[in-house]
Amino acid sequence: MPESLSDRDRRIDGQTRDMAQEAKLDSDLESMVPPRWRGSTVIVVLLIVATLVAMLASILF
Repeated sequence: MPESLSDRDRRIDGQTRDMAQEAKLDSDLESMVPPRWRGSTVIVVLLIVATLVAMLASILF
């Protein structure tokens, strides 16, 4: 924990962690990383790639 936290802040942080543990919401809170690729991003990228492949196929054949 950062040194700048007051005792009150540390107590509140501890209470928050306890509640998260009781609710089973603390599954590796430290290691959770937001997803880099969302579902909509993957769909858009796949549509762009499919369009480019279709354009190349129509040019070559």
